[in-house]
Amino acid sequence: MELTNWLMVIMTFMGLVLVVMVPLIAHLYNVVHNTTAELSRHQTHIAENYSTKIEVEKLAYRIERQMRDGFDNLKEILTNRREKDAA
Repeated sequence: MELTNWLMVIMTFMGLVLVVMVPLIAHLYNVVHNTTAELSRHQTHIAENYSTKIEVEKLAYRIERQMRDGFDNLKEILTNRREKDAA
């Protein structure tokens, strides 16, 4: 009789634990799934709207080249003007 009572207590305790644990596990699964989906959407947004390191390096190289060419042209114009004024 006493063993039966202990089995009933253990089964009741296990039932209470399951009542709490099952919804908790289900909720945590949903949170992980939603976070994964949100992270995927964010990664897609970043890939579509932001430059990569290679693109930024190419842009910096182009700007540097254009500045160098512009300064060379300006230097040539000033040199030609100085020679023209000297003549």
